Amino acid sequence: METANVDSCVQIGSIVSSNSHLDYVVEVYKDRDCERPPKLSEREFGQPVFIKKTIDGTEHAVMGVIYDTQLVDPDQGRTGPRLAQDDQAQFTPGYIEERTTLAGVALLGTATVNEDRTITDPTHRMPRWTLEVDDTVYHCPDEITASFHTIDGQIQLAYIDRLVDIAGDLGAEVIVALIDRLRSVLPNEDPNQRVLDVVEQNVEWQAHERRGVV
Repeated sequence: METANVDSCVQIGSIVSSNSHLDYVVEVYKDRDCERPPKLSEREFGQPVFIKKTIDGTEHAVMGVIYDTQLVDPDQGRTGPRLAQDDQAQFTPGYIEERTTLAGVALLGTATVNEDRTITDPTHRMPRWTLEVDDTVYHCPDEITASFHTIDGQIQLAYIDRLVDIAGDLGAEVIVALIDRLRSVLPNEDPNQRVLDVVEQNVEWQAHERRGVV
C-alpha cells in the first residue's frame, strides 16, 4: 500500500496546552495563520492527525486523532469549555483574545519517517516523548492512517483502551469513525475487513455496557 508524503499534508493547527501526556489541546489555524488553513472536513471528529518530532537525529510521526472540538469566544466570558469527560480540566488558554476553535487530540502511537517521507515501523505503544507548545499538527491522509494501523500485514488498534479513557463518552464514536476510515481504504475482500467488524462489535457492546447507548 502506498503511503502519502508527510511533507505534503495540510496543517491543522498548533498545540496550545495539554491535559495529560496523551491529551493535547490544538488551536485550529485560520486564514491568516498559514497559506492553506484546513477545511471543516479536514479537522472533523475522528480525523487522524500527526506531529513531526526529531529525537536523537531520527524523525518520527507522533500519531493522534481529533476526539472533540470546542468554540471559544472571549467576549462571552472565560468559563472554559470541557473536553469529553466531566472530570477533565477546563481548557481555555488565557492568552487567547479572539474567537477561535480548539480541538482535543488524543495520541495513539508513533512511526518512523523515512527518507522518502513515508512512514514505517508503526507502534501503538504510548509515545514516550512530550509534545511542546506551538508544535504543528497535520492532517493525516487515509493512506498514512492505514499504514500506521497495519503491522505485519494485520490491522491493529492496540490503543483502544487508552483512547476510551481520554475521550470518555465519545470514545466509542471516535473508534468507530477510525474504523470507517480504515474500511474505506481496504479492498472489500481484504480479510482485515472482518477484523474491523469484530473490533467494532466489541467496542459497541462495551459502550452499551458502560452507558446503555452507543
